[in-house]
Amino acid sequence: MPKEKKVYSDDGVCFDVIFEKDKEVPDVDILVAGFPGAGLIGGIAAEQLINSLEMDQIASIDCDKFPPTAVVFNGIPRRPVRFFSGNGMMLVKSDMVIPPELSPKLAETIIQFALDNDIEEIIIFDGIPSRGDEESDEEKKIWGVLSSHAAETEAENLDLDIISRGAITGISSSLLLESHENQLKTVGMMIEGKSKMPDPRAAAKLLENFADYKELDIETDSLLESAEKLEEQYAKMVNQANKAQKDIDHRSAHPPLYG
Repeated sequence: MPKEKKVYSDDGVCFDVIFEKDKEVPDVDILVAGFPGAGLIGGIAAEQLINSLEMDQIASIDCDKFPPTAVVFNGIPRRPVRFFSGNGMMLVKSDMVIPPELSPKLAETIIQFALDNDIEEIIIFDGIPSRGDEESDEEKKIWGVLSSHAAETEAENLDLDIISRGAITGISSSLLLESHENQLKTVGMMIEGKSKMPDPRAAAKLLENFADYKELDIETDSLLESAEKLEEQYAKMVNQANKAQKDIDHRSAHPPLYG
């Protein structure tokens, strides 16, 4: 028996929301969204939330315009963009970078799915490129972008510093714009992250704020351990690259003599 699906189509772009067998959309009012951005922070935070709360996959999104991609878990392929549920919330995440030309239409699909299922609030996890400042993790602010002033209470409870002026890009910007146009209360939680490597440490800080807001017990120690390992590996790579460059510079400064 084929899986049930709902089709969202506009301007020749078709998105199918394909429901898992024997899974129903829960009666909840909050949707969390996590997509790859700077430091892969949104995706890392979403994955950790799924694992900590033991959320179940309930649906996935397919589109004939997506690049041919499958993510594999325990030998089984899955679509990269999927919905999960558990602990009184739903979550949508992607394990691939969304092509920029598809972000607006995918955002429309997600927001329409949320409206169809009586979602009242969306929280977006995302990273923004670091400015290069040497801030400690404790000093890093979590920035907020709101779909409207109606979300100010949620932003305050999440302890966000509102971005007064600036620009954001990618699927998060599309979700916020679509939420604004549909009067859906949406908060973007954004933290500066490393641009050249995954940043689980920043993802952990996002999750800690979210856990306090929703009074959840979310495990983040494993993210901090991953961060330490990544930082050690990155430091080794940098040291090796610097040593190789010094060797090249030394040979250039002392060319061989030919008699």
